Amino acid sequence: MYSARFTAVFATVVSLVLAEPAAAETTGDAGSASERPLAEIAQAEPVKAGPEPEWQLTPRWRFQYDVAALDGPNGLIGTGNLEGIRRARVGVDFKMPHGFAARLDTELSTDPITLADAYVQWSNSRFKVVLGQQKAQLPLDEDTVTLNTSFLERAAFVSAFGYSRRTGISGHYISGDFGVSGGMYTDPLILLNDVATNSRSVDVRAHWSPRLATTTMHFGAAYHWRDLNDIGSTPIRYRSRPALRITDRQYIGTPALSVEKEQRFGLEAAAVHGRLHVASEVHWLKAQLDGLHDPIFFGAYAEVGVFLTKDSRPLKGGLFGAIKPSNPLGGGGIGALQFNIRYDFLDLNSSAVIGGVQKGYLASLIWTPAENFRLMGQYAMLNYSDADISVAGLRAYGVNIFAVRAQISF
Repeated sequence: MYSARFTAVFATVVSLVLAEPAAAETTGDAGSASERPLAEIAQAEPVKAGPEPEWQLTPRWRFQYDVAALDGPNGLIGTGNLEGIRRARVGVDFKMPHGFAARLDTELSTDPITLADAYVQWSNSRFKVVLGQQKAQLPLDEDTVTLNTSFLERAAFVSAFGYSRRTGISGHYISGDFGVSGGMYTDPLILLNDVATNSRSVDVRAHWSPRLATTTMHFGAAYHWRDLNDIGSTPIRYRSRPALRITDRQYIGTPALSVEKEQRFGLEAAAVHGRLHVASEVHWLKAQLDGLHDPIFFGAYAEVGVFLTKDSRPLKGGLFGAIKPSNPLGGGGIGALQFNIRYDFLDLNSSAVIGGVQKGYLASLIWTPAENFRLMGQYAMLNYSDADISVAGLRAYGVNIFAVRAQISF
């Protein structure tokens, strides 16, 4: 299962981890440029004495490689050993005078190469306005940067309901523990064509992050409305991969539906207390169909994680931040070691639409030897009913997945 290609990647990561760490460029809770929100980068205090440059360019990149074994009942397609590049992203941040900044990220692992973030923004201590392709008020699990998630993939409802980046304009306001953001969007840049035929959406998300003694809390709610416009003439399927993106198989999924409009509702809650964190979300999607009763699909997850080392998971500004080990490897410690468990539920059965039900039980072990490196191991047991792909005529069965990820970013 561990190919020569993955072995080479793993050896490279280990050699970089064991190398003498460079002197830190920031202090306190400032993260690396690849993980910190762009508004924070735009307003960061200068590291060196003297006037701060009005123009700055900061390269950023990340690389994730996955190896997995997928096991299921005899005859199930898609089982066996899998490996591949999950992400290979290269980008750049621009800082400009008077609170302006920009970001451009390209995803190299796709064919053709695609854009991730591509926007300009203006911000001050409380307000931010963003124009371009960006995250559109996404759920907590999706809004958390891919480098900082507690499992290899987000919750099943995130991909099934189509949460993604879109092109538009958004406004953000943060005051103390409270934040609210909203925007108007259309399709991703790569799908834009005639202005009159592109989809239109309005998205809003609010969060409150109070502190109770030594515990940081998080509560959030979101609403999304979308008119698919000409996309509605193309049948849509709501479906999700089995906790692993490097496989093309999707064992749960609705039939093709003629969706005209969508409404999505979400609630989220999380807390961090020392080494312990908890997080949970529930989301509903109502699809307005042409000539049929409108189905309502449901997804949710609940997770608990604990550090086995003296570390904690940052929770600030409506999302989880990067893990920075208190005792990194090479600096007198072993880095940060974290164990997580999650229950992941997705129900795509509603009214006359039968898309299947997935119940997932996941566990992960994450080793972060230094801030820019990560090794993840994950086990997932997924139980299906009314599955989209049958085995010997049966649509109720289970699959097991063992997966490992090597990650490096700057």
